[in-house]
Amino acid sequence: MLNYIQNIKEGDHISFEIVFKLCHKKVYAYLLKKTASEDLAQELTQLAFIKLWNFKHTLSEAHEFDHQLFRIAKTTLLDYFKKLANDERNLKLYYNRISEEAADQNQNFETNQQLEVALSLLPPTRKKVFILNRLQGYSYKEISEQLSISPRTVEKHISLATKQLNGYAYLPVFILLFKFLR
Repeated sequence: MLNYIQNIKEGDHISFEIVFKLCHKKVYAYLLKKTASEDLAQELTQLAFIKLWNFKHTLSEAHEFDHQLFRIAKTTLLDYFKKLANDERNLKLYYNRISEEAADQNQNFETNQQLEVALSLLPPTRKKVFILNRLQGYSYKEISEQLSISPRTVEKHISLATKQLNGYAYLPVFILLFKFLR
């Protein structure tokens, strides 16, 4: 096999094909034993020989060819298991993120519903003024211009709305959540 090492290092395809035919079954058997999957063992065997060709310049005549080939096969197997573990970890992270987003959307929906119930207690103009100020962040002056009412009237609507909703214990929390989640 010493001649084959030198020939493969020099890029001789025929020597590579001979080595492939001589060693393919041994590498396949090794990988089949490690994976217990014929398809996976076949795929990893192909990858090991591809690596052998791609890294032929690293072959050493000081070491037995079989030892070098099986080191490549073992590295190929380890790379596969690392990729598998990484894919599984990424899948778990993705699943956790999707689950959290779904829970957040559910919480947003419930918060919005409770806020709507609380706001439905207000008369229409007071509700509009309250929403513009507390939820959308408009100033009293901006609201007064938009609704054609005086800033003092806006202030009065906000004061009355706050008093009216004071009994609704969780309203401040809903408003904060609503602002934060938008």
